[in-house]
Amino acid sequence: MTTVGIEKIGVWPGTLSVDIGAICLARGIDADNFVRRLYCVERTLVGPFEDVVTMAVNAASHVLDDADRSAIKLLIVATESAVDQEKPLSSWVHHWLGLPADCRNLEVKHACYGATGAMQLALAWLAAAAPPGAKALVINTDHALIGLEGVQEPVLGAGAAAVLLSRDPAFASIEVGRSGVYAHEVADIFRPAPGIETGDAEESLLSYLDGAEHTWEAFQCLEPTVRFGEDFSAHVYHTPFGGLAERAHLRLCKRELGLDRASARAHFLAKVEPSLTHNRRMGGVYGAATFVAMLGLVEHMPALREGDRVSVYAYGSGSCAELYAIRLGARARQVAARASLGALLDERRSVDVATYERCERALHASLCAKDHEASVDLVAGHWESHYAGKKRLVLRGVREWRREYGWS
Repeated sequence: MTTVGIEKIGVWPGTLSVDIGAICLARGIDADNFVRRLYCVERTLVGPFEDVVTMAVNAASHVLDDADRSAIKLLIVATESAVDQEKPLSSWVHHWLGLPADCRNLEVKHACYGATGAMQLALAWLAAAAPPGAKALVINTDHALIGLEGVQEPVLGAGAAAVLLSRDPAFASIEVGRSGVYAHEVADIFRPAPGIETGDAEESLLSYLDGAEHTWEAFQCLEPTVRFGEDFSAHVYHTPFGGLAERAHLRLCKRELGLDRASARAHFLAKVEPSLTHNRRMGGVYGAATFVAMLGLVEHMPALREGDRVSVYAYGSGSCAELYAIRLGARARQVAARASLGALLDERRSVDVATYERCERALHASLCAKDHEASVDLVAGHWESHYAGKKRLVLRGVREWRREYGWS
């Protein structure tokens, strides 16, 4: 079969952040539980000049070159935060990225699993049906909608990841057709109406953990000789927050390796924890989380080498889960360096809790607005420091329901 996989990854972590400890202090809850035990340090905010369209475009634009753009013949944008119930986000993204007219594009939805499902469909197209030299672009873009002071508030976030897929998998090749999949209907986390995100957090946690076990079982059916400990150099998990990835890994270590809790945690710290480096600073970024974790792993696990095999577990509420394997490419570290995610995270402006609350209220107010103006006064000086002259896509506003964008 043709070798296909990830050529490039770009991530947009926004330009605003808030300290999770500060949120916990303001809400009177245990900061140590979220910061230390659940691996939540900061979270990204959607600022006054951003939405899911701008985040998607900004994630891709700084890693794509003109040759990439002309070669992209399939664009899939995954989101559960769509700004329109008919027009797909991919139409705006296609336009603002300057992709060719013969590029198929569509929007897909399956909670946090959507990006992984889209990637697998795109890989199958690349392996079997794409013309020579063609590439596919899969983007996940999302933001939280659970309201202020909700039980999950300290683990929420926003952001986008753009994954360029091709027959030149410089970052990682993907074993197409070898995935453990587990799907079942569950009412864990869902969005029943525009601007509303709700559900049962405990049910979601249990469904995620069950999915980790069932997908591993399904993967073993395809590869009966696979060994959890010896055959993978590292493990990446869907990371709404790092503590959940840890729980899943401890469960699999106990089940497959027979490790006690202390030994399983040591295994987690060696094989998984480096992948959480960026996730702990962005918060829950939905379907983008596994790709953010891939970058963190490559950047912060020096022992990894070309050809090393890594397991990847993806989960989406509703639900569908998948476990698949990647092999690191020859230029994985160069791809991660070009993504410059650490620098983009450092560049964000940290705001206090009061400003964070204003930003969240403004985001909610803009979602169903017939008319909306992106306020330059919401975060004083932020346009000048983070947008003016930087050629970033921004939301100008909404006029008679039409969303207006432009380059800063």
